[in-house]
Amino acid sequence: MESMTFREFSDQMMRFYTNGKYANALQFVEQNAGCFPEQSVLTTFWKMCLLSLCNRPDDVMSVFRQGLDQGLWWGTTQFQDSDLNAVRELPEFKHLMELSQEKYEKARAHIQRDHALLLPEPPVSGRYPLIITLHGHSGNKSSNLKDWDAARVRGWLVLCVQSTQPLFSGAYSWDDPVVGLADLHFYYEQVSQQYPIDPQRVVIAGFSQGSGMAIYAAIKGNLPVRGFIGIGTWWPDTSIFADKRKDLRGYFVIGEKDHALGQTRAIQDTLRRSDVQIAEELHPDLGHAFPADFAQSFDKAIDFIFKEPE
Repeated sequence: MESMTFREFSDQMMRFYTNGKYANALQFVEQNAGCFPEQSVLTTFWKMCLLSLCNRPDDVMSVFRQGLDQGLWWGTTQFQDSDLNAVRELPEFKHLMELSQEKYEKARAHIQRDHALLLPEPPVSGRYPLIITLHGHSGNKSSNLKDWDAARVRGWLVLCVQSTQPLFSGAYSWDDPVVGLADLHFYYEQVSQQYPIDPQRVVIAGFSQGSGMAIYAAIKGNLPVRGFIGIGTWWPDTSIFADKRKDLRGYFVIGEKDHALGQTRAIQDTLRRSDVQIAEELHPDLGHAFPADFAQSFDKAIDFIFKEPE
């Protein structure tokens, strides 16, 4: 199992989970989590949830305590997960949540803006086309770097930004869109000072919640973007996309097996009412993920966004 990627590991665990095979999922995580020590904050939380679903509250407490002792922490909102219903009101679990929240608050006070850059060959024009990419919920600046390299290969400067809203160690969200807009404006100004950017060729993109945040930023007009690309698009409140933007274009990459598909469709409906021009490609066997041939998806998205009006 050492050759298994973390995505493959996560997908297999989720297959057990979605089929209600919690004991199998737990056994699988316990057997293979050690192959991914850099993901311990996530795999530890999975163990807690699965142990709760298996009605093993004492073991939940033991794993929770061990995680805290190892320096791990999670924000209180993480513990609203319904998988933890069996233990959430237990006195010891509440105490451990308080300890975790204390660690969270200390870490949050020291959060700084961070990003990753994928730099292409210098452009002949002297100015880089720029794509700003946003990670999904529980992601970070390094999420999906391999996928976005398709843009770098095609000459785009890729700015992979990281939210300043922590969920747990190494994982961030875009839950507060106002804070998210401030972060994005900072990142854009910073990269514009460091590299010559072509203001006519700026696109924003994201995965899952990051896609929702990217669309919101594009709609609000705080950044000079020509359009957006959404993969596995999700956001809980579609009303934030209601501003009229006839000059904006967006391209959706959608999986028919994506659990967020219903919300993606609701977002698209709101955008159509806002006069945003949108297009999509539908992958019958794709779940909540990037397609394997994302390079082709990127080409189609860019062609649509920069297509001259007829």
